[in-house]
Amino acid sequence: MDRAFTVVRGALTGDAALDTAVSRAILLAVTEGTMGETLQVGTPHRVVAFGKHDTLAAGFGSALATARDLGYDATVRIAGGRAVVFSPTIIRFAWTMPAEAPATSMHQRFRRLSNAVVGALASLGMASAIGELPDEYCAGEYSVHVLDARKVMGVGQRLSRSAAQVGGMIVVSDPDDINGVLVPVYRALDVPLDPGATGSLADVADVDVEAVTNAFVSEIADGRAIQEGSIDQAVMERAAALRTDHVPDRFTPPS
Repeated sequence: MDRAFTVVRGALTGDAALDTAVSRAILLAVTEGTMGETLQVGTPHRVVAFGKHDTLAAGFGSALATARDLGYDATVRIAGGRAVVFSPTIIRFAWTMPAEAPATSMHQRFRRLSNAVVGALASLGMASAIGELPDEYCAGEYSVHVLDARKVMGVGQRLSRSAAQVGGMIVVSDPDDINGVLVPVYRALDVPLDPGATGSLADVADVDVEAVTNAFVSEIADGRAIQEGSIDQAVMERAAALRTDHVPDRFTPPS
């Protein structure tokens, strides 16, 4: 727990598929030992990030077209789950770390991440809890919600042979923007969605992205030294080569 770790802030490209590929390239670099524990955190552009399960749905092409018609870029995430929305009022994070036999400690990492979010919000005067809400978007048992009813954080996890990446989003404000695109996208995918379960931190407090980001980074650091860093050229070049894997059009049948 005393080893420094690297925080990379704001290194998003504005290209949804490339940003996904960058996270994947970081996971590969940590697996190979060329990068150490790294927390990537920033505010993205308007993106719908589809899960692999979404690409198998009969309505995926329609869902993709809907997202784009509403002004959202699109990508297919590394792992499973269902579609989520990123925007400039959402904090996107990817926490990558070396791990021996990562599958055996998957739930431990989920709990640590969710508890870190709860702790960060408490430091800003907000009460929250961990657990899945009925028909929430991208449902998961480690989601964080406020007011016992409104989801504000979603999280997923990707594993390699010797590393793990815990990634997700914290919604600071504007949950109606999320519903504005996810309601028709989930309808096209034929996935249940309760818009009332979509929330934001603005439902309970007047906070901004910077304050929440700083509190979250502090909780993840847990007293360790923080080394501010960047993504090197080799990782970016690898991400560029991986980008096409995350372009949604490759998952849609030809017309």
